Amino acid sequence: MNPKLSTSSWQSGIQLNIASRPLQFIAGLSALVFVLNFTLEVLVSYGASYVHLVQVLCLIGILSAWVLVEDLLILRLHDWSPFRILTFLLIIQVAMPVLRLAFLIFNSQAVSSDWLPHTQERDNWHYLFLVPYSLIFMGIHRSIVSLFTLNEKVHAQNTEKQMLMTLNALALARDNETGNHIIRTQNYVRSLALRLRMMGHYAKELNDQCIDTLYKAAPLHDIGKVGIPDSILNKMGRLSDEEWQIMKSHAAIGEAVLSSADIEVGGDQGVVKKAIQIAGGHHEKWDGTGYPRGLKGNEIPLSARIMALADVYDALVSERVYKSGWSHEDAVKEIVSKKDIHFDPLVVDALIAEQSNFQEIANKYRDN
Repeated sequence: MNPKLSTSSWQSGIQLNIASRPLQFIAGLSALVFVLNFTLEVLVSYGASYVHLVQVLCLIGILSAWVLVEDLLILRLHDWSPFRILTFLLIIQVAMPVLRLAFLIFNSQAVSSDWLPHTQERDNWHYLFLVPYSLIFMGIHRSIVSLFTLNEKVHAQNTEKQMLMTLNALALARDNETGNHIIRTQNYVRSLALRLRMMGHYAKELNDQCIDTLYKAAPLHDIGKVGIPDSILNKMGRLSDEEWQIMKSHAAIGEAVLSSADIEVGGDQGVVKKAIQIAGGHHEKWDGTGYPRGLKGNEIPLSARIMALADVYDALVSERVYKSGWSHEDAVKEIVSKKDIHFDPLVVDALIAEQSNFQEIANKYRDN
């Protein structure tokens, strides 16, 4: 068995996340710039000297440029939409003191001009400058909050994906099936889910994100076998009644293992959440005679009902040292005979409609 066959799919899509310190630094400096802008208007009101006004404007410009440089350094690595918005706002924050300083320097009537308003107390309309400053600062703050939220989400997703890679490798190492079994059942699950949606069944539950999640969660359906002794897991002959009861416990074990690892942020759409449903429910039967809980009909999670059929089909058509593989036709006939008994009748209908895809998947990922 080659664990890389099943773990490679987890490696795609892992995004870099940024440390929170640069964002905190940008937020802090932007707040300082806002305070200095307010201070500038106070200085203008009290008739501060030309030199003091130039010094404050230079300080505002330098700090604004520093913030922009820090932002651009991060933007080089993370081209996220909130960063582009933040960059635009920071450019405006830099431009305003630069333009105001230019007018102050090149206007001979700067201190008493319309650009730097009159110093008389009755002419305090220059405080209107605080309106754009405030809007820019609020926009920067909002962008940074969005980035903090996005950053935490990506960090959680990266952690989840790394954990799933580990769990996936562990499941494969303890599975008495082949590595291609996992690949085949992943594709069977996706094929069934797409067909169900196409037929108008469970359309709300089977959106694109959910189907992708099912595909990623499918390899963990038998992770509970980590708790089954080798003497039972690798036994060549028929299991005794006592051994069979132990083997059946792998569903509850898998659910417990994954529940302890449930760290995701995706709610019911998350991979670990779906894997918990699949591991604990893929041996339940439509008529309520399955295990571990004896759930019946729609009490069984949809993800587990789909996985149940995919797993049984692959077990029937695959050759093992203790049995020959069934033909596709015989496997479908057997599954159809268990419609409304073992399997969700709608999922069986999806199998009938997807027979050619099932055969293609079985041939493409056939065991060596």
